[in-house]
Amino acid sequence: MAANKESLRQQAYSHIHDRIASGGLRPGSVVSELSLAKEIGISRTPVREAIRQLQTEGLVEQVPRYGTIVRTPRRRELIELFQLREALESFAASLAAATILPEDLGLLERLCQQHADVARELEASGRRALDGDMVRRFLAADMAFHMLLIRAAGNGRIMKLVNDSHVLMKVFASKQQDYDLGLVIGAHQVHRQILDAVRRRDGESAREIMARHIRASLKETLARYDAMLVEGEGPADAALTLPQSVVEELAKIEDELTDATEVSGTA
Repeated sequence: MAANKESLRQQAYSHIHDRIASGGLRPGSVVSELSLAKEIGISRTPVREAIRQLQTEGLVEQVPRYGTIVRTPRRRELIELFQLREALESFAASLAAATILPEDLGLLERLCQQHADVARELEASGRRALDGDMVRRFLAADMAFHMLLIRAAGNGRIMKLVNDSHVLMKVFASKQQDYDLGLVIGAHQVHRQILDAVRRRDGESAREIMARHIRASLKETLARYDAMLVEGEGPADAALTLPQSVVEELAKIEDELTDATEVSGTA
């Protein structure tokens, strides 16, 4: 019984999460328990629990005398997310340079290679920007690189803080854009520089490169945010959540990395 209840809550959570990420529920729109329950075909209780979890994660909010709405990210919130990320990840990169295991270096290499593969695929296709499938693979490999580096730092409190705050999910979700060849190649190059510094056990260089990488990403994100405001569109395209397809791709990569680590550990 309890397992079924949890399954329904997770079903509701995944459905609402994907509706927000796909733009079906845009920032500022009302989140109706009754409508969603009918849409999913379940009772309102698991929907209510899922909405409560989304509120804890900062994706929806309660507005007095109005109801629950999808949150519109604020400029200051984006700045704070990137500042938190810079503080945690640059320090984690410096720690990882001293503690990383050979198998994790190999996994980081594989993730860098995946970016290179996506860049070559885009160039060969003749398209201007990544399509849906390539965006999913690119974002998942990008996030996995950063998450693996944090894990390799060996500091459980940093990892818990990153997971509990959902900072990586929110930051990567806020970067919704056209991923052209220059951007993909640039991401590959900076990840390669970070990996090379970690491989050399040069913690200070790893820290500096990571900090520059995150500050540059913040600058690009704020430029897009401000441009949308000038054009009168508002920050409606940045719902601070990733499409379920990207989340699933990331989970698949994490499973593969875990399997690879276990194989290396028993070899």
